[in-house]
Amino acid sequence: MENSPLFEDNYLVVAIATDKMEGGQVMFDEMKKDRSGGMPWMVILDSDGKELITSVGPEGNIGCPVQPAEVAHFVTMIESSSTSDEQRLEEIRQAFAKRKKD
Repeated sequence: MENSPLFEDNYLVVAIATDKMEGGQVMFDEMKKDRSGGMPWMVILDSDGKELITSVGPEGNIGCPVQPAEVAHFVTMIESSSTSDEQRLEEIRQAFAKRKKD
């Protein structure tokens, strides 16, 4: 995700390595707020730092989305927090489908 042009027009992607970054675990704990789900765990914030949506979907944390329900929730995350049109959302779906095959 960090390097994908599919996201660069709507997001600044920041990956926090809790075990390698000073203060990483503290930031993760503050963002996650004792909610369930393993890693990776994602949160999308607005420009003021307000939480818009997390990677916790109807079936739990989607982690690295692979299964159809996980990908669907990831697309919901993008759809609800960006100006991506249906063409871009389909490109994202296809990128995940390709990744699953590889």
